[in-house]
Amino acid sequence: MKKDIYYPADQCVKCTICVEHCPVVKVTDKYLGPKQVGPDFQRFRNIGEDVYNISLEYCSGCRTCDIVCPSGVNVSELNARAKIALIEQEGISIRDRLLSHAYMFGHLGSMVAPATNTFMKSKALRWISEKLLRLEKDLKYPTYTSEPFEEWIENYSFESEKKVAYFYGCFTNFNDPDLGKAVVKTLERNGYQAVFPEQECCGLPLLGNGDVKGARKLAAKNLEGLLKAADEGLKIIYSSTSCGMMIRDDYVTYLGLKEAERLTDSMVEVSEFFWGLHEKGELDTDFEEIDMVLPYLIPCHLRSLGIGFPAIDLMELIPGLEVDELGIYCCGLAGTYGFKEEKADISNAIGEELAELLLKSDEELAASDCEACRMQIENLSDKKAIHPIKILLKGYGINLEDEEHDKEDGKV
Repeated sequence: MKKDIYYPADQCVKCTICVEHCPVVKVTDKYLGPKQVGPDFQRFRNIGEDVYNISLEYCSGCRTCDIVCPSGVNVSELNARAKIALIEQEGISIRDRLLSHAYMFGHLGSMVAPATNTFMKSKALRWISEKLLRLEKDLKYPTYTSEPFEEWIENYSFESEKKVAYFYGCFTNFNDPDLGKAVVKTLERNGYQAVFPEQECCGLPLLGNGDVKGARKLAAKNLEGLLKAADEGLKIIYSSTSCGMMIRDDYVTYLGLKEAERLTDSMVEVSEFFWGLHEKGELDTDFEEIDMVLPYLIPCHLRSLGIGFPAIDLMELIPGLEVDELGIYCCGLAGTYGFKEEKADISNAIGEELAELLLKSDEELAASDCEACRMQIENLSDKKAIHPIKILLKGYGINLEDEEHDKEDGKV
């Protein structure tokens, strides 16, 4: 039966540049490659042939193929739609459903955070994960916070005529609320009030595991608040490059939510927002000196956004700080990809070069804009991985822990 997929596969000139840059092809022969699975097979799909090769499973969704294609073929979309069609035929495994719905465990995990975090490290969970769910046993699982970001913002009281909406995402909410606080405090330092639209998970884990219907439901809920913010003329900032890519691009492309096109001019990556203030001469640049050479990993999904690398420009405004851009195209974790037992060796092999570079650094910190990249950095090295906005806040001399103590003592 002919699939409803219409893309200009014939624009592919078979130069194989996408294959040369594909991080998965470099380390395994299980994946045929973006050209073969994408435009080559698409020509058959368009005449009704079923060519949904199992090798599709090994595409990590990094979208590097789109970035490097000289002919403008949206290779990743061809691959992703074919992968979704394959999953619709074969169904989604229990393991993949659990991974794609990890956000649902956030509330429960945070309610009993100390116990949750202890259990996440236990041999019992590792045994269950490996034997029953086929999850990679050696990865560090993210820890949960006892105070989700959504609870912290209930007491947020800063007011300004200058406002921006903030889509913080479920990882910031349940696993790294300090990132959300850092974004809010950096906005305050520059005279901006953050407002927080009602929001759910962006839906990318569901889409990545083939659950289009589930992703669409979450997206529809998010759009209610985001479209309202956009219609009020607010910029909508995001601190997760993957969330931003999902909302800005994938809501329309994969979920068919045409109304999301209204967000195109409103969505702004958080470092992009602050760099825009600097270009207008409005950014507070009264930074303290930070004497360090900071390893920095550019996320795949930041590259795919096509906005440049504003975090580098921002961090280099801080006196004494040198940013060591590592030049790696992919960390290998790719969201839920690296947590799957059958893909763990591929994920680790892709990350080998990153691990080598991190081990050469004497610094205790490394930075990346993506939560998955930060998890992988901590899996591969002894570094603590943080978002660039936390470096900016450090440059302002603001310590979140000190502020929380002052708040408890009634000083702020």
